[in-house]
Amino acid sequence: MIAWAIIGILVLLGAALMAFGRISSAFIPFVIAFVFVFLLNGPVKMLEARGMKRGLAASLALVAGMLLIAVLVTVLMPVITGQAVAFGQNIQDYVNSLDGLVASLQQRYTAMQFPDWIAAFLATGSTQLSQAAVKVGNSLAGSLVSAGGGLANGVFDVLLALIIAFWTLRDLPKIREEIELLAGPRYSADVEHLMATVTRVVGGYLKGQSIASVCTGLLATIGLAFIVPQYAVLLGIVTLVFNFVPYVGPFVAGALAAFVALVTAGPLYALLAIAIIVAAQNITDTLITPRIMSEQVDLHPTLVIFSLLVGGTLFGIAGMIFAIPVAATLKGLFVYYYERHSERQITTEDGAFFRTPACDPENQSDTTCEPAEDDSSDA
Repeated sequence: MIAWAIIGILVLLGAALMAFGRISSAFIPFVIAFVFVFLLNGPVKMLEARGMKRGLAASLALVAGMLLIAVLVTVLMPVITGQAVAFGQNIQDYVNSLDGLVASLQQRYTAMQFPDWIAAFLATGSTQLSQAAVKVGNSLAGSLVSAGGGLANGVFDVLLALIIAFWTLRDLPKIREEIELLAGPRYSADVEHLMATVTRVVGGYLKGQSIASVCTGLLATIGLAFIVPQYAVLLGIVTLVFNFVPYVGPFVAGALAAFVALVTAGPLYALLAIAIIVAAQNITDTLITPRIMSEQVDLHPTLVIFSLLVGGTLFGIAGMIFAIPVAATLKGLFVYYYERHSERQITTEDGAFFRTPACDPENQSDTTCEPAEDDSSDA
């Protein structure tokens, strides 16, 4: 019976994934609205605490968010598009200069009597880099064409997402109450813990990672403006986007910046580009991320890498972006049910896989952690 039950669960899971793949495009507005709700719920609660009705607070928060997005798109989109088009048009010249650089290195290595396999390696690397550069240019051109063709669909999805986000933000407290009523007295504590965990993990991750990514992209843009000014904004936006993928994203952003600096300026500038990306990432991780994340998403690096691989394999870039909050939520639920049913505590303050989460003093409904003890009485 257990074996057949496992087989049945696997079959149902496979069927659910197939069905989700067929209708996944219908969930795009809901995913965008989901992000808006978690990013704007804090400002809505702040306005509501000052006496404003929740419907009006949700409207003002969404209008402010729309204005900010419109300003950013109006200012940045022409610059990004122009730099991407310029890179695609000049890609062949960059490939030719890269071939000349590799040829000069081959002559220098031959004069120094290096082994033959090094020359062969350089020749192979030159061919592969040339092919990769051409593919990058073609993919940029294709992406611009597809982006222009899908602009109407994107605008429609965003408009639907704004409508869904407004009604969700306005009625969010009532929705929580109705969910607890549907769960009944027996499961009300479980549902309350589930909602508190999702709010703490997903909300904290989206807010913190958004601020950290913007800061990293801004610092990268400023630094790269001194090396590759013609593509600094484009590379800064790429760094911002890839920063949402921990561990893997900064490495990819640094590699892309180094490649552009190599084909446009030279090897020394490629090393400087890597140094700038690393410095921007370290400044953000040291000064900004600890203050805004507050350990809301507490996952061991091994679990982070595993979740990134699974999310990327199943759902691509979007899966990698949302893999961290989903994995952190699942881990929080596992810890809750394990400790409840086994009556053993596995979380500790200095734990590796199971560390006690930090409390959010602004979230009064957070039941996933206990506030720190007040030591003022001891003094």
